[in-house]
Amino acid sequence: MSKGHALVSGAIGGLGTAITRALCAAGIPVIATDRRADDFAPWVEALPAEMRDRVSFHPLDVTKEQAVSALADTLAKQDVTIDYLINNAGIQGPGKPWKMDTKTWDRVMNVNIGGTFHMTRAFSEQMANRGFGRVVNIASLAAYQPMRNQGSYSAAKAAITGYTRSTALDLARYGVTVNVIAPGIIMHSGIAPLMQGGNSERLTRTIPMGRFGKPEEIAATVAFLVSEGAGYITGQTFHVNGGLYFPG
Repeated sequence: MSKGHALVSGAIGGLGTAITRALCAAGIPVIATDRRADDFAPWVEALPAEMRDRVSFHPLDVTKEQAVSALADTLAKQDVTIDYLINNAGIQGPGKPWKMDTKTWDRVMNVNIGGTFHMTRAFSEQMANRGFGRVVNIASLAAYQPMRNQGSYSAAKAAITGYTRSTALDLARYGVTVNVIAPGIIMHSGIAPLMQGGNSERLTRTIPMGRFGKPEEIAATVAFLVSEGAGYITGQTFHVNGGLYFPG
């Protein structure tokens, strides 16, 4: 396996934290990025002690093209090699079709697919030049089995799956793989408030495995996709949903 760094967007959060831990456990140093710079100190203190020196933080809004480019330049000047790019940053923006405002629509699209595009553009060329790289994008079950009132989110995540296949085709000849994970319902702090009033029990009954997923199960999939054993896998969507959706 390469000795380069992993870059994780949206690192401060349920999935981002689990992904960071899994990569550190695999011996990969992590560049963690997130808009919430003030939350970094308590976040890193919550990591296992042996992992803290493997993680460095850069505040970043992935919707800002110039900020992403500046980060790439800064890391290059520091001789930091990004071999593993995990495009995890994402947000939702619920709204009925006739009430969805343009600002919400644009924000959801800009963070999810726009951020994935900005980060991939900024770091994929150096991967191609080195002849090695792993890109893992995070989509959602919503791209295939939408939830009510989530048109912007479903559209953005579906766009990520298409972008993944296209960039996988373009980068395969350079030794760079690009894959996407489509998580089902994963329990973490971000969705816990939505599970009130019986929603948790109702949704659990719809899942064949009878439970929500864990962030660590998504992180384990990421760890596999950046491993040597996944070197011949590219352009694929990995559905991690407990049987809630079976692709045809």
